[in-house]
Amino acid sequence: MAVKKLRVFRADASSCNGCDIEVLEALLPRFKVGDYVELVYKPEEAEALVITGGANFKTADEVRAVYEKLREPKIVICVGSCAISKGIFAEGYPMRGPADQLGIPVTVFIGGCPPRPQAIAQAIASLLGLELDISEDYWGVPEGFRGLPEFDTEKCVACGACANTCPTGAMSYEDGETERAMRVNYGLCIYCATCEEICPEEGGVKLTGEYKAFFKGKDEMVKGIEVPLRKCANCGRPFATDKQLEACLRRIMERSGDVFGPLAEELKAMMSYCRDCRHTVANVRAGKALLIRASLASLGQ
Repeated sequence: MAVKKLRVFRADASSCNGCDIEVLEALLPRFKVGDYVELVYKPEEAEALVITGGANFKTADEVRAVYEKLREPKIVICVGSCAISKGIFAEGYPMRGPADQLGIPVTVFIGGCPPRPQAIAQAIASLLGLELDISEDYWGVPEGFRGLPEFDTEKCVACGACANTCPTGAMSYEDGETERAMRVNYGLCIYCATCEEICPEEGGVKLTGEYKAFFKGKDEMVKGIEVPLRKCANCGRPFATDKQLEACLRRIMERSGDVFGPLAEELKAMMSYCRDCRHTVANVRAGKALLIRASLASLGQ
């Protein structure tokens, strides 16, 4: 849209108010979009609606009513994880939202818990067709800043530890016929860094300094990588990634010293079976025999 004075009405659909504070800060003079935005107190005076929070059974109808009162072109800006996915309140019994599930067309989603005011300002600028000067230091990020997580294609072994511990379900994985897809959903992410801390491969997934998380659709929020899967040597079923098995073998060899050195090939053979096939009688016996030989080797026998 052409640059003009955008009249905005704010609607809190049930939030902690963290995102509301960041919205107001984004309109400060230093972020350069405040001159083009006017906050109004009646929805019928606004062309744009800023929604924070995921709607519950008390606010859902109210948010829909506010949207209907907007002037054209009825721009809707969802700010923060809760407005996108209900965030940490997703499993709450009173929740009815978020906005797009209430039949409200969303123009742009801004991810974060809460988003930086810089990200909100840049999202608004993109809607208005503004080019912002972001050369000032405050557009940068401090040391240790937690921004958008990314998978490292070289270091990630697709073990799934991040997905199993992510508190919001932003991290996930899915096995196909030949590859495991590792995914991060920026609409669910709260930048807690649990994925980075739990990752057994240093740098396999890490939080970057990137904070510009605004999207026109939810499909755009999902990023990831694909890692080749290994098939079981017995049944042929894919069961783990090549990188994960190689990493496990490497750790065993490093931590056991010379104990497994002469038995490395047998160990590789055992690791080529899926969990079900490893539990067959023959393989259980072979595994126990391998451990006994390793134990004897550690005792010098």
